[in-house]
Amino acid sequence: MSNESFDHLSDASDLGDFSNQDQMEDPVPLAPTKQREDVVQQKFLQFVLVLVALCFLAASNPKKAAPVANTTINTTFDATAYRLALGERQMLQRTKLFENEEKIARAQRVMQSRTWSKLADVPEYYWDKYIPDPTRFEGVEMYLHMTKQNGTQVAEALYFYPIKFRKGGKEGDILVSWPSLNGDIFDVANVGSCDPKTECLQGTYQIEKGDLVFEYTFTMEGGQKLIVKHVFYIPVDSIL
Repeated sequence: MSNESFDHLSDASDLGDFSNQDQMEDPVPLAPTKQREDVVQQKFLQFVLVLVALCFLAASNPKKAAPVANTTINTTFDATAYRLALGERQMLQRTKLFENEEKIARAQRVMQSRTWSKLADVPEYYWDKYIPDPTRFEGVEMYLHMTKQNGTQVAEALYFYPIKFRKGGKEGDILVSWPSLNGDIFDVANVGSCDPKTECLQGTYQIEKGDLVFEYTFTMEGGQKLIVKHVFYIPVDSIL
């Protein structure tokens, strides 16, 4: 048998082997490159939209700055509302004073043992303890009416603010002021034709059973006078 016949069989066998391999092995699927790129683009677009939405919300809702405390005195008032609130506070103040009448009487007995006759006699401990006693006021409402200061901070100071003693002058005199108003009250506004910075205003004080009683006399044209009595006391809790 010649070599050609073996070569022929060998070639046929090789072809058969390749044919069988093609039938047995499945083709490897190609990666869906186009579809994957579309998914990535969609996710990136969603991320950008969310980021833009968050930026818009932050811009439309800015954080409010913390309010700055205002230490200056506000001189603008809603007069009607202020008068009503002031009236309620005055009524409450009077009620508390009457409820504590027994304690006040006991405190007055303690103060009677004092020998204070002038401001310099009052111990420094009490220099910032005196508060108004509106149940003993005289002429205060008329003063506020004539000076057009009803419903203002001056009215509030007269009824509610404590006074404070301080040393002043070359001789170390004891002066009285309203720290909340940075000074005095009665030497600011004219009462009728009386300019309080002139001699038409005369002021005196005396200490009665430990209470501090101021009396201001405004003398106007024609001899008409307005007398204002402003009384302060030391609360029971500061005495006993």
